Amino acid sequence: MAQFYKELKDLRVSKEISLEDLESKTKINVKYLNAIEQGDFDILPTPYLRLFIRAYAIEIGGNAERALEQLDSFVGNNRPTAATSQIKNTDKEDNKIDDNLSFFNLLSNSNLKLRNDILKVSLLSILFIFSIIIIKNISGEAENLNTYSSQSTYKNQIKVIDDEELLINYAEDKFIEKSLNMEPPFFLSVNANSELSMLIEQDTIDTYSELLYPGTEINLQGFISKAKIIFSNTENIKARLNGEELSIIENYPHPLKLIIQSLPPSISIRLFTPLN
Repeated sequence: MAQFYKELKDLRVSKEISLEDLESKTKINVKYLNAIEQGDFDILPTPYLRLFIRAYAIEIGGNAERALEQLDSFVGNNRPTAATSQIKNTDKEDNKIDDNLSFFNLLSNSNLKLRNDILKVSLLSILFIFSIIIIKNISGEAENLNTYSSQSTYKNQIKVIDDEELLINYAEDKFIEKSLNMEPPFFLSVNANSELSMLIEQDTIDTYSELLYPGTEINLQGFISKAKIIFSNTENIKARLNGEELSIIENYPHPLKLIIQSLPPSISIRLFTPLN
């Protein structure tokens, strides 16, 4: 059986490939190519021996793996040479890189799934928040509409009482006068828990009226000389004059006329009852 390196040479010659052409294609010095064909492997750099044999065999169209097996048999050493170790280490590194790539691909896929899950949760949260906002807006509009409807109903029901109305349809039932331990300017506030009207005259301001509904409050502009207020009733109200409770006018079911004056500081209250 011919030596494998002779078989490699015979194959090269049969394919009419010169050593110069082989050197040009494999970048292996022609001196080493000659050494391969002579079986003089001692002069070849040990780390590159197997690489040179492989490159030689591949370039001439031979079986590179068979040539390497024959090389191992020829040198009488089946243990990996330095070149073999380098190749195996390279293979291990390649496998390690492949494993790392697989890990990163898995991690990337996991991250992609996590991002998709987070995106879904975020979208659902946004939809939930918008739903709450829309429901609150609808409820608020409905409440405002109800309030407006209630106030409109109250406006139709509440009647403003003036002096002429008192003269025609009411009789004075009681008169109360009380001095005040305070100085002007005077500030009157009324908090209502039922519906009522107020006809207001104060100092030089033109007469005007206010309609109060449950849960509403009015604060009269400060006045110095005199104010006259006709209440349609004072049920369920809380009144304060300069911050002090004015309970004397509270919880009367019929019209009440309140006069506040500064000379001297005093209040007078006239209570009326219907004629019928």
